[in-house]
Amino acid sequence: MIVRIELNQLENRSNYYFYNDILFTGEAYDHRDNQLYQVYEITDGEITGSRDYGFFETNGMVKVDSELVHSGDFDYVMNDIPYTYLGKPFTGLFYDYFAGFVSGEALCINGWIVKDISFYPDGTGRLRKYEEKHIDITETTGDREWSLQWENNSLKRIESRYLDFQDTNHTGYLKLLFNDKEQINRVTIEDDFAYVSLLVPRDDLELSFKTFDDLLAKQNIFADNLSIWFIEDALFNQWLDQGLLNQVKQLELYKTKIELSTIARLIKLSSLERLNYQESSLYPTDLVHAEEQQYRAQALALFALQQNSNIKITFTDGRVDFFQTYLPDELKQQLPKQE
Repeated sequence: MIVRIELNQLENRSNYYFYNDILFTGEAYDHRDNQLYQVYEITDGEITGSRDYGFFETNGMVKVDSELVHSGDFDYVMNDIPYTYLGKPFTGLFYDYFAGFVSGEALCINGWIVKDISFYPDGTGRLRKYEEKHIDITETTGDREWSLQWENNSLKRIESRYLDFQDTNHTGYLKLLFNDKEQINRVTIEDDFAYVSLLVPRDDLELSFKTFDDLLAKQNIFADNLSIWFIEDALFNQWLDQGLLNQVKQLELYKTKIELSTIARLIKLSSLERLNYQESSLYPTDLVHAEEQQYRAQALALFALQQNSNIKITFTDGRVDFFQTYLPDELKQQLPKQE
């Protein structure tokens, strides 16, 4: 994604715009007297388009630098900070600039921020991080947040959050980490997946997908070495049915909610060589009988999988070997020696 820069940071040479002696490609914000005048779209140094707004397209709203907007005291009822402009609650857009770049944009309604974007340039003419928040000040639906991060122009991280205010169990969290090939090597899915499956909140972020389903449609999107955290059984089975995990060689399942029957299905992953199955940390004095039974059943299911496949399996909480703790003595003797 291209970076946004202040127009006065560019050098105009015969109507060609340069940044650090390189023809600039991106967007340049022309703000005069602390107000946004125009945003120029520039390609290879030439202006190719313009508009009078930033990311948030609005009709007739005031568009000013953040220096003209004043923050008040924290409001514990609204759980936020109010903003005023010329002594009145601010309705409009305000922009932040840092070191010559556009670093933020916020939409205010009656003094309260309802949408907010943060840009983090990487010094190469691209962004290293983009964050967007939609804040429900009425608390009738919920807050939404997105965070996307790049490194050397390669996508590294996406997070999508939804905080439900109506206790309808739609709160959700989705985090994806990517390797150097832009394959997913860690996925975290908590609570309601549907409400966080939108990964890219805008069409102009220059990514070839918008939703998690779009991303999963890509060939070999999961890395050979994959870690999955907190996934529900139904979604995990869906991935198995779609063959999305067929190329995975090393798999970590961390505090997942998959059923014992699903563990048995892992035998169909012909490429799988190692499985690290991690559960919650153990505090034996606090364990109830049902939890002990759960760990014993999981240990037996994983032991059976290991005996009937070529998969090397560890079952731990990061400290304790659950096989040694919960398998019957006669089965412990059949465990392969750990490398």
